[in-house]
Amino acid sequence: MAIIYPDMYNHPEKYNTGNTDTHFNLKNGIVNINHPERVLSVIGGALLMYSGLKTSINDPLDGIAKLAVGGAILLRGTSGFCPIYKAMGLDSSRPEVINIKQRFTVNKSREEVYQFWRRLENLPLFMRHIESVKETDTIHSHWKAKFSKNTPAISWDAEIVKEIENHFIGWHSVKGSALDHGGKVEFNDAAGGGTELEVVFSYQSPIGGLGTGLAKQFGPALEEIIREDILHFKHFIETKEVPEEVRL
Repeated sequence: MAIIYPDMYNHPEKYNTGNTDTHFNLKNGIVNINHPERVLSVIGGALLMYSGLKTSINDPLDGIAKLAVGGAILLRGTSGFCPIYKAMGLDSSRPEVINIKQRFTVNKSREEVYQFWRRLENLPLFMRHIESVKETDTIHSHWKAKFSKNTPAISWDAEIVKEIENHFIGWHSVKGSALDHGGKVEFNDAAGGGTELEVVFSYQSPIGGLGTGLAKQFGPALEEIIREDILHFKHFIETKEVPEEVRL
């Protein structure tokens, strides 16, 4: 599947939902902690060990306890392995990714369908998970989406990275966003009339999504919601009626 966003071209491994290469360390052959966590663990462990050394003079038991805990945290950072994560089935070194690709035909002209998609602010009209899209200029927009009823909405900024009038539109979240999001829509005249669309939506949480709650939300249920949201477009553009699922 060809993805048009620059980030996907430059870093295709980030959008691979299959098994990734195994990482190794000297302790047990597994790395399950991302780089920022490792740095924090090294700093925190070293500080706790230093505190333990100072405390051991007046309170040996407390000092030994701090040295033991600090050493374990330091080892967590230097090795990149966390046994608690392993027991819980967590891995913050791997991003959580959802890639959706849908192809369908709508009974509307290519020009009309393109113009509707080109105004990204229309997307919440038929997509449940997108709360709002506000276009800030001709290529930039601010998005707000909610991936779960029990978690806060997430906002990010995006820009249109490629556009061919009445044929193609592609966008991608800007650098530093809360999550990576990319999308593209191709518009072609259908053989039997109307317009054939190929829609691609991709979401990637920050590395592993741990600490933000995103990892728990990125699963088959969310993937199915996004897939259905895309197909809601056919109903909306042909009937001008908001799908019942979106109104709920």
